[in-house]
Amino acid sequence: MKKSKRESVAEIKRYLFKYNMISMAATLVIAVCIYALATGNGADIHAVLADQSNVFDLLIGAGVVELLVMARIARLNKLKQGVAARRIGSRARA
Repeated sequence: MKKSKRESVAEIKRYLFKYNMISMAATLVIAVCIYALATGNGADIHAVLADQSNVFDLLIGAGVVELLVMARIARLNKLKQGVAARRIGSRARA
């Protein structure tokens, strides 16, 4: 059975929320890494942040995650706009 447009918009919104939470976590990791690099006090936060190479590894990993999430969010927003446009178009015909 085909999903209604309202259900598909709700599903897209659920995915957007999930990806926004992942993005928030990656942004937090990036902020902590930048703080650790700028101040040199990364060991005060966590022992892993004491070594600068570990901080760079975390920064690169979080950056990649952030880029992938942003690409997925952009695709979902485009899909959501398409579903909304079809809904408006079907109302105009009715």
